[in-house]
Amino acid sequence: MNITNAIQRRESGFGLIYDYDIALYRLKCYCDDVYRGITPNINAPDYNPEPPVFACRFCTTPGYEEVLALANEDGKIALQDTKIKEKSNQPLEGTQAHCNAIFDIAWMPGELKLVTASGDHTARLWDVSRPEIKQINCFHAHTRSVKTAVFRYQDKAVFATGARDGFIMIWDIRANHTDQPKPDNCIANAHSIGSTRNTKRKANSQASRAQSITGLVFQDDFTLLSCAAGDGLIKVWDLRKNYTVHKKEPTAKHLMNYAGNSTRNGFSSLLICPARITLYASCMDNIIYAYNVSSYNHKPVAEYYGHQNRTYYVKTCLSSDGRYLASGSSDELAYIWHTERPGVPLVKLFGHTEEVTCIAWCSVGETKIVTCSDDSCHRIWRVGLEHKEENEELKIRGQAEIAENYPLENMKIETTPTTSRRSITYHETTPSSDNTSVATPESSSEDYQRDKHIPLKRSYLQMTMGSRSEGKRTYILSPIHENHETATKRVHTDNRGMRRLFSPGVETATTSSRGYDSDEPSTSQFINRNEETPFSPTLNLPNFVMDGTAPHLLEISPQKYKENVDWLTKMRKERYEQSKIQESTSYSPKTQVTPSARRSKRSQSTEPQKVTKPIKSASLLDFFKITSKDCEQNPCSENSNIIPSTSIS
Repeated sequence: MNITNAIQRRESGFGLIYDYDIALYRLKCYCDDVYRGITPNINAPDYNPEPPVFACRFCTTPGYEEVLALANEDGKIALQDTKIKEKSNQPLEGTQAHCNAIFDIAWMPGELKLVTASGDHTARLWDVSRPEIKQINCFHAHTRSVKTAVFRYQDKAVFATGARDGFIMIWDIRANHTDQPKPDNCIANAHSIGSTRNTKRKANSQASRAQSITGLVFQDDFTLLSCAAGDGLIKVWDLRKNYTVHKKEPTAKHLMNYAGNSTRNGFSSLLICPARITLYASCMDNIIYAYNVSSYNHKPVAEYYGHQNRTYYVKTCLSSDGRYLASGSSDELAYIWHTERPGVPLVKLFGHTEEVTCIAWCSVGETKIVTCSDDSCHRIWRVGLEHKEENEELKIRGQAEIAENYPLENMKIETTPTTSRRSITYHETTPSSDNTSVATPESSSEDYQRDKHIPLKRSYLQMTMGSRSEGKRTYILSPIHENHETATKRVHTDNRGMRRLFSPGVETATTSSRGYDSDEPSTSQFINRNEETPFSPTLNLPNFVMDGTAPHLLEISPQKYKENVDWLTKMRKERYEQSKIQESTSYSPKTQVTPSARRSKRSQSTEPQKVTKPIKSASLLDFFKITSKDCEQNPCSENSNIIPSTSIS
C-alpha cells in the first residue's frame, strides 16, 4: 500500500487509489505471530524476567521495509524480519545498547542505521547492517532522560533529540569534535511554563515533568515541531536561527494551542502526514488532534477519539499513504481511524491483556501492523482469510472488530427532555390558537386522568408560567379573548357574596351586564358596545359616609335620616336641585351617558336620601328641632331660638 507504488500503477493505467477498509476488518493475529519481546538483562540491579517493549519502528531503507527494530525497558535492542516465521511465544535475542530504558528509535533515511534515545541521558547511533550491532557514536549533552529522537526529512546526517530537561538539541553526525559530539543548535527551556531558576528540588522535579519534550517532527529542512508533557502547546521552530544564545525563554515561530477543556493537556507523540501538511498530536485527554501546518492554524482541523491515553508510553503511527491513523490505548486495545473520517475509530484490535503502548505500520506489501504491550508481548497483525477455516479458534490470538458503534467513554451524548418522550398522535395547538383546548382546574376528572399520562409538548407560555415538577402537570388558565367571549360565560358565579356586599340594594341591568362577578381581569368585554360610557372603577360605588348606611349591618341598622342641620348643607342642597332641573331639560333617563352625566351620578350618591319608612317612636331631639319653614322666614332667628333651648337644657 505504498503511495509511490500506487501512483506509479495509476500512471501505468492499472487503477486508482482506493480505501482498504475491508482489509482492516480482516486483521488477525495468529498464534505464530505472538512473541515475548526481548530477552531481559540478567545483570540488571532491578531484574525483570519479562521487560516490556517501549519502542518499535519499521525500517525505511528500500528492500528492508519489513525489518522491525524493538527496544525494551532493560536497554536492549533487537531486529526481527517479519517475513520470516520465527519461534512464536519466545523472546528475541537482543543486544545491550544502554544501561537504562530505551524510549524511542529513529531509523536513518536510506541506511541500515538507527538512533536510540535512552534514560541514561544519551542518544546513540548504531550500525545494524551486520549480524552484530555496532555502536558508531554517542551523543551526550542532556542532563535528564532522552525521550524522543527524529531524523530530518530525507537527511542522513541531521537529527534532533528532546529530553526531560526541556532541551531540544540538533545534532550533525558529520561534525568532527575532538572530545565528544556537541549539538549544532540547542533550544533551552523550549516548553518552560515557569521560572527556570527554582531553588527547591521539588519545584525542579515538577517543572521537569511538565516541560519534558515528548514529541519531535521535522516539517522541512529548517522547521521543527515539538510538544511537551504539560504546557498544552505545539511549537514551531525555525532552525536557521541560533537558539543557543537564548538561555531563558526562546521564542518560537508559531504556536498551536491545546483545543480541549481538560487539565490533562499534555501531548505524548507527534506525527506528520507524507504530504507534510497535516500534523497529528496525541493528547492526554484521549483525543488525537489534527493541525494544518501549512497555514499554522492554532486550532485543530479534526479530532480522533475513542481510545484511552493514560500514560506517555502510548504512541501513534500512520500508514505509509497517510490514509489511516493507528494508536495504542490504555484499555488493552489498539484503534485505527480513517484520516478523512474523524471521530470514532474504524477498527479496534483486541488480544493484549495490558496497556498497548507503541505501534508500527509496515509501509510495503499487505497491511501489517505490530503492537507492543505491557504484557511483555508484541503481536503482528496480518490480513486473515476471508472465510472461516477449520480450528480457527485454536490458531487466532486476536482479531479486529468494527468499532463504529463501540460505546466510548468520552462520547457522552446529552439529550434534551423532549427526546425521550413518546410521540403524540393528535394535533397539538398552542394556547394562543382560537381552537385550543387547554386543561384547567375546572376540567373534568376523566380528562385530567387521561391527560396526566400523555406527555405534552410545552408551549412558550407554559414554559414561562409553569413547569413540570415531580411528574405533576402545572395547569394554566386559557387566555382572554375579548372579541369572542359572551356575558354568560360564568353564570354560576352571579351570586357571589363579596361583590354583592358592595353593590346597591337593587342591581340594575347595567350593573349585571358589566360583570362584576366575573373573574376575568378585564371587564370591557361585557359592556354594551352601543353605549360608549367611559369605564370608572368607582362609578356606582355608594358613599357610606353620606348615606349613613352601615354595609355590615344592613338588616339590623336601618338607614339613618340626616337633616340639613347647618347652612352649608342647605346651600349645597339648593345648588343640586337647580342643576337637576337644568339637566332634566337636556337629558332623559335613556339617553347616552356622557362624562358630565357621569360626574352627576357620582354626586348623586352624596344626596341625602329621604326615608319612606314611618318613624315608630319619637326621640327627645324632636322637641328641639326647628322646622324648615321657620328657617326660611327668619333665617337670622335660628341662632336666637337655639340659644334659649340650650339654656333650658
